[in-house]
Amino acid sequence: MIYHFLKQIIKIAIYIYFKKVVVTGKENIPDKGPLIIVGNHPNTFMDALIIIAITRQRIGFVGNASIFINKIVNSIFRYFHVIPIYRKKDVLPGEKPDNKKTFVKCHDYLGKQGTLLIFPEGNSYYELKLRKIKTGTARIALSFEELHNFEGKLKILPIALDYSDSIQFRSIISVTVNPPFNVSNYKQAYLNNEFDGVLALTENIRKELAKHIPHTSDKNQEEFLVKAHKFYATYYEPMTHLYLNAKQSLELRSQLSKALNYMYEHHTKLYQDTENDVFLFFKILKEEDLSPGFITERFLQKNMVFVCLSYFLKFLILLPLYVFGLLINFVPYILPAKIFEALKIDIEYKTPVEMTVGLITFPLIYILEIWLFRNYINTEFWYSLLLLLTFPITGYIAMYYYTELKRFTRAVHFYFFMNSRKKLKLFKLRDKILNNIEEYRKRLNSHN
Repeated sequence: MIYHFLKQIIKIAIYIYFKKVVVTGKENIPDKGPLIIVGNHPNTFMDALIIIAITRQRIGFVGNASIFINKIVNSIFRYFHVIPIYRKKDVLPGEKPDNKKTFVKCHDYLGKQGTLLIFPEGNSYYELKLRKIKTGTARIALSFEELHNFEGKLKILPIALDYSDSIQFRSIISVTVNPPFNVSNYKQAYLNNEFDGVLALTENIRKELAKHIPHTSDKNQEEFLVKAHKFYATYYEPMTHLYLNAKQSLELRSQLSKALNYMYEHHTKLYQDTENDVFLFFKILKEEDLSPGFITERFLQKNMVFVCLSYFLKFLILLPLYVFGLLINFVPYILPAKIFEALKIDIEYKTPVEMTVGLITFPLIYILEIWLFRNYINTEFWYSLLLLLTFPITGYIAMYYYTELKRFTRAVHFYFFMNSRKKLKLFKLRDKILNNIEEYRKRLNSHN
């Protein structure tokens, strides 16, 4: 009862916090177990919440023992069927992690047709790539099948999570659910050699997840990929089309990662030249507080007077709603970020902490504001209800107004204050990068 109630709250919170969540292959999710869901893990608790939101059945979890910090927290985790697994960092120096009890609990849960969620990377880090897959998931799965004489009941369901930016408010997420596969497929390999069977299943889990996740070798290449994606989406694909089609935008990023890896391995100089130019291009944009859209022909073709006038009229019309929305929503909006900063925890916890805190701050502040309204202005129920409905609407208007105001100040800077030599340099860099991309295409086509 509590689980399903919280699940509905989580769905609402995800819908508000993220700009778009695109789920592909939801029909591949079995209604019941025994089932192990495996996923990549860039965003700590948020990854689990996303998967909870898209699955029909109740699911249990295998979580790091480090999160079990006291009796109260432990009892909450037990209610939600979180099974602790011990890593080297979770035990004293010199001790070996003992997960026999963990395996027994997992087997019991799966034996009752349960669904377990495991993140086989083991740790969560703020990065795009799929990290090394640990063998624990395969060992749990194969040992369960061995206990049940390889009847073929246990399946593994790979779910790949691809965030446009896993710590950014109003980012987009692509969730790809691959078809489940039977663990019993690895029966013979496991019986022939237990270690080889575990490795084979682990490798298949990695392959299934890697299909839908960009591959980068290090942080520098990841940053290059993000910037290259933004550049390509601005100058090759219609931006509005990609914004409307979040799945296609993230698939484009995945394709770009493959192209960049190929160029890095086979045409190193072209890769490095393009990387340097892209970094310099975005460095200048950052110095001028501009976005790539200002360095497009379609922006330059717009009438400067018309652009400024349309912005001015928009701000004038929406100003009362912006002020009201700002006054009502500023405190609950700013508190989650401030609380996250005060906690001084890893960046990977930013999204789940802010979303969870927002679930508390917004209702509490709204209730307080309605109470003040009813006590000091008007006691009529329908007036209070109408006012309450305006709170989130004007909050969205306030965010839109602020975003548009930032764009307007950037446009003014670009039109009237930016150094003409820097403008010219940006256009030259843009054209040089575009030429390099054309060269990329030719070499990739010849390779294919």
